[in-house]
Amino acid sequence: MRKVIGRTAVGLVLAAATLLAASGCGAQLPPGADGNLVNQWPAMAEPQIWQPEEGACANRFTAASYRSSYDPVSCDKTHSYETVAVVEFAGAAAERSTPPTEGSPDMRAAWADCAKRSTTHLGGPWSSGAVWIGVSVPSAAAWTGGARWYRCELAALDGRYGDAAARTGSLKGEFAGASPLEFGCYQYTKRLAAIACNKTHNAEFVGVWDAGNTPFTSLNSMRNKIITKCRSLVAKYVKVPDDGQMRYRTGLIWDWPSREDWDAGNHHVSCHLWLDKRKLTKSLKGGGTKVLPLN
Repeated sequence: MRKVIGRTAVGLVLAAATLLAASGCGAQLPPGADGNLVNQWPAMAEPQIWQPEEGACANRFTAASYRSSYDPVSCDKTHSYETVAVVEFAGAAAERSTPPTEGSPDMRAAWADCAKRSTTHLGGPWSSGAVWIGVSVPSAAAWTGGARWYRCELAALDGRYGDAAARTGSLKGEFAGASPLEFGCYQYTKRLAAIACNKTHNAEFVGVWDAGNTPFTSLNSMRNKIITKCRSLVAKYVKVPDDGQMRYRTGLIWDWPSREDWDAGNHHVSCHLWLDKRKLTKSLKGGGTKVLPLN
């Protein structure tokens, strides 16, 4: 009922304005009035689409970002996640009627872009340390309202595949020099236990093999291929010949991320040299055949 009354009132005002305009010079207007009721109205402002702050930090991550729950903090305060970049979807991804879903081609492409941006932000390959990359998109309502960004989130982990750790300070440049987050040496019994390379250990991280579009369910059946790839990484890391003799130089340990992270876009298999019977007290990087002889 209120809507009908409102429309009637507007109709009366406009009708009065028409009569005044039609009466021409014979109309008596109040001082300061020109008969045009709308020429002083300000133009409607362009609608503003909300997006998160690049370079801000936060204490939680959500796959869908809502303005109502967005609570950024300064990175010099305790936090767990850092927004490395806020990027616009382009092409067909931007034409979608709904936000892309986890594991979809559009989300994997966004994740791959965030991985590159994270490497730049860290100052070294993100895959060489205990960090996690997440991609957050606008809520369904925000997407309908025109939001088309994705948010690249980076977190330091409390272990190789651990949880996001609370910390202070930005991760910018973290891998440009020595960092406690970078993978290094380990003592392996039933699991990899991180240890300083100048302490007794028997395993060392040598790099990652990117498995490309390999389905997660195929990994367990790819033992021979993973061994070949990891042996090549050991040879490159230690600087020994990458040939059929590698099997006589070292054992191997490898692992991969969770199904959830694999589906998100992290297709890296981590490789480690493993010398079960030896007690190493330094890194074997670049040591050549002297530190990794044939056995």
